[in-house]
Amino acid sequence: MTHRQRPADRRAHETIAIEHGNQRYKIGLGRELQPGQTLGPIVEVFLNAQKVNSSLDVLASDGAILMSLLLQHGCPPDVICHAMKRNPNGTPASPLGVAASYLIEQSEQASRSDAVANGNQPKGD
Repeated sequence: MTHRQRPADRRAHETIAIEHGNQRYKIGLGRELQPGQTLGPIVEVFLNAQKVNSSLDVLASDGAILMSLLLQHGCPPDVICHAMKRNPNGTPASPLGVAASYLIEQSEQASRSDAVANGNQPKGD
């Protein structure tokens, strides 16, 4: 088992409102702050259903905690996303799968930003 990278006490937090399966959720993404206060990688995920403490909310929250622990133990976001169930059309089958998709989007955006900052052309452009 790999060592857990405990998140810093102070970190940036982004909240995204989604709807999945006719239910509303809020996804929270916690990021480390790099030197110079730039955003670092996502280190924790929060997921809450609209109705607090409902069965749906508890399951969503527990799943997000497990996803956060995976990230903190070094599991790559693309591995987490790939492990999630998908609908026949390729969309995430659960709100947790939607959150995992955001991990991939944010990771790809960070890679493009790093490439530009280092004077390299981003992949796919």
